[in-house]
Amino acid sequence: MSGFRTKTRQAARRITAGLPALALTAALAFPLPALAYEVVEESDERVIYSVEGDFDHYFEMVEFAIETEGLVINNVGHIADMLDRTAGQESGEGIYLNGRSVDFCSATYSRATMEADPHNITFCPYVIAIYELAAEPGTIYMSYQRVPQIGDEASQESLGDVNELVDRIVTEALMF
Repeated sequence: MSGFRTKTRQAARRITAGLPALALTAALAFPLPALAYEVVEESDERVIYSVEGDFDHYFEMVEFAIETEGLVINNVGHIADMLDRTAGQESGEGIYLNGRSVDFCSATYSRATMEADPHNITFCPYVIAIYELAAEPGTIYMSYQRVPQIGDEASQESLGDVNELVDRIVTEALMF
């Protein structure tokens, strides 16, 4: 039996001895994404991040991050398209090269907020805006409105959890 253990240990050492080299090779072949995004604004009302890149790529990453949380997108608002379509009726220059909003909800988070205070229904759905300004091509912004942490302790805590969820989705999308 001890001969078997010795051979097993030797085999395990040979396998694990190669892991640092394998990890280094993988890191060079598939580098981790750089944290190239920045916080443009962080207030009680809203959070805005920016990153350099392609609008469609980051829009897809937001969709993916929402779905990774097990959530379903309810609606995509084509805000820039609407402004372009109505430009003849309104005065002004083009504001966005691209601009969409994504709204979604979480049964788990929403139930917690509404069990704490049924009037918290006003905070559902959650919305993330993804946009590229005409004046700043290649800079992609992601923003969301923070849900105010109001009501009793249970309401405040559950609404804070919603803010953490939305921020997690945005920052995960920015990582790719």
